[in-house]
Amino acid sequence: MKSKKHFYTWKSFEEDVRKLTSELKRRRKFFNGIWAPARGGLPLAVCLSHALDLPFLEKPKSKKTLIVDDIADTGHTLEKFFKKGHTIATIFYHRKSRFEPHIWLREKKDKWIVFPWERA
Repeated sequence: MKSKKHFYTWKSFEEDVRKLTSELKRRRKFFNGIWAPARGGLPLAVCLSHALDLPFLEKPKSKKTLIVDDIADTGHTLEKFFKKGHTIATIFYHRKSRFEPHIWLREKKDKWIVFPWERA
């Protein structure tokens, strides 16, 4: 049986970056920078870094570092940051994740998400 795939586009990504930027500005929280786990979170972190005029950090400095990723699927990657009190923002969230990000835009259902940076 072939797995179902959802091809997330660059256009959708650009729209979602604008939505996340707007939501983060609306919340008026002070962040000292942005950090993301390598690979999937990096495109989002770089775009938000520019949009919010925040430095992209090599590693989180404190609880005031915004942590972003493309998806909170199982939650394993981001859970330790969530437990330490960081604000977590993702594009996608799966209800089976170990935690719910503070900000997320799309719910991952049963389809495998293929991000544009994963395609050649």
